[in-house]
Amino acid sequence: MKESMSSVDIAAIVTELQELVGARLVKAYQQGRDEIRLKLHQKDKGSLDLIIEAGRRIHLTRYKRPSPRMPSNFAMYIRKHLGGGRIAQIRQLEFDRIVELTVERWDKKIRLIAELLPRGNLVLIDENGDIMLPLRRKSFSTREIKVRTKYERPPSRENPLIMSELELTLTNLCKSAAQDKDVVRLLASSLSLGGLYAEEVCEKAGVDKNKKANELSETETKSIHGAIRTLLEPILSQDKDKSLLKAHIVLDAKEKVDVLPFELNTYKTREKEFFTSFNDAADEFFTMQIAEAVEEQAKTEHEKGIGKYERVLNEQLDALQKFERKEAEWIKKGELIYARYVEIEEQLREMVKKRKVITLTLPDTDLPLEIDTSVSLQKNASAYYERGKVFKKKRAGVARAIEETKERIKTEKEKEVRIEEELIPEKKEVRLEKEEWYEKFRWFETSDGFLVIGGKDATTNEILVKKYMDSDDLFCHTQAEGAPVVIAKTGGKDVSEQGLREIAQFATSYSNLWKYGFYEGECYCVTGDQVSKTPPSGEYIKKGSFVVRGKRKYFKAALGLCIGVKGNKLVAVPSTDSQKEMLDSFVELEPEGELEKNELAKEIVKFFVEHAKEEKKEEIKRRATYEKVLRFLPPGKSRIKGSYPKRQK
Repeated sequence: MKESMSSVDIAAIVTELQELVGARLVKAYQQGRDEIRLKLHQKDKGSLDLIIEAGRRIHLTRYKRPSPRMPSNFAMYIRKHLGGGRIAQIRQLEFDRIVELTVERWDKKIRLIAELLPRGNLVLIDENGDIMLPLRRKSFSTREIKVRTKYERPPSRENPLIMSELELTLTNLCKSAAQDKDVVRLLASSLSLGGLYAEEVCEKAGVDKNKKANELSETETKSIHGAIRTLLEPILSQDKDKSLLKAHIVLDAKEKVDVLPFELNTYKTREKEFFTSFNDAADEFFTMQIAEAVEEQAKTEHEKGIGKYERVLNEQLDALQKFERKEAEWIKKGELIYARYVEIEEQLREMVKKRKVITLTLPDTDLPLEIDTSVSLQKNASAYYERGKVFKKKRAGVARAIEETKERIKTEKEKEVRIEEELIPEKKEVRLEKEEWYEKFRWFETSDGFLVIGGKDATTNEILVKKYMDSDDLFCHTQAEGAPVVIAKTGGKDVSEQGLREIAQFATSYSNLWKYGFYEGECYCVTGDQVSKTPPSGEYIKKGSFVVRGKRKYFKAALGLCIGVKGNKLVAVPSTDSQKEMLDSFVELEPEGELEKNELAKEIVKFFVEHAKEEKKEEIKRRATYEKVLRFLPPGKSRIKGSYPKRQK
């Protein structure tokens, strides 16, 4: 199966890509280690995606792959220096597997060099020919790819597209060829045709491909020249006659084995799938290769995940049996002391008590009893019962863990790995609404309409303040350690007393006060311009912390939250009457309960699904997922205080 484009393929692709001249570069994404996707906008055709994979391929793609959550440094660099620019030129350098894209902006002209040969690279070059940034720094015997050095491309070979010089070039190459070099290898390497096209030339010319190049006659050299002209005619004449280009994928027993810009005698008898352009053919061929590889990898990882959970389950089942045995054993010993109390007392009186703890075994039993002679038999029995209770608690904990593991295995087995559905937008029937920026955090709206956003950890606290807080917003925080930053986007407007109480309750509820079982906490508010990351001289501020200067306004607030559905959103709000009225359904939580977060999340998801209207059940299942609910839960254990509609007991 073909792994990368040849020089002939690149020549055909570049000819077709001339339609991109004038297109504007909107964004860049790095999809994999060697691959970037340039999002372009062309006046006539709208949005277009150009894939460039170092060492392998370049073509337009119609497949939409999920973009990385965080852009790479290389992608960000392209966005910064090429974003908004227009493609001024696309060309293949000589007949090498190197493509140069020139992008012009009002302030600069930058070239993006795509090296598609083995050990390829992507390199940004400024107007002076200096390297601005390579995808990867590399050193070769003849050149070095690193920042602030002149870009040197690999040594070029002869260009068969320059037909006026080809016959003389070919004659000189044959005469100077090594004694053992046959004609097919000469054409493949010295003219960069590659093995497949070199063999096609020999066949068209009627020349034995294994004949020594320096033994070719003048007639044979002319025949080879004519065969090269015929072979490359579809590329050379593409501007005049596009019908000569017959892009297709070669199939072997329905498997895709090659992609070509025009037909070859080598594949004369093979089944073929034809396309309107070589870009479309290359896109189908290479993208499906990637899809299959990613799908295979995903399946392998998926199976590994199931295997891991199954191993955990086996260990948990073994532990459960062990704890059950231990619990039964200790309780049985305690009961045995009461059942045969008199008999044990008599045995103890008859024994010489040299040790504090005596081990004895009663007739007709196989349970050795360890009796502490310094205390009564009742206390010995109680001690056995207490040990039994310890194992009973352990057994209950393992039983809960087993149910969670079984649920995970069930979820994993039900999860269908369909990478193609992620790649091919036509197969995606459901499109979720675009998530707003603040939905990455915890958030709600006060009863008087102000957006309130809360961090989840040190990183999100930092992002929230640095990126989203304005000087006239409200900054809220509790004195308790491990509390989130909460900001209210007020735009300098006054917040009502009720709104301030809601903000205070939201801030205190997500602090560690909840985990420690407090029912009330204290919160302060300041304006954004009172908050700084600059510490006093000689001091250090850790990540997610800030210096607050000036007067603070303090509030006392009861702890309480509602996880609810509002319209088509899952939200977490303070448990005030005004907030509850705005929710379609909700579960109200308070601190100091028995439910751990995992167990509580499952309970809440079950509640929302059970109480959803029949026509909205599927939508609620998508909105109120276990993972989303878990994100909204406060730290530590909780108790369900109430719900709307009321839960069925």
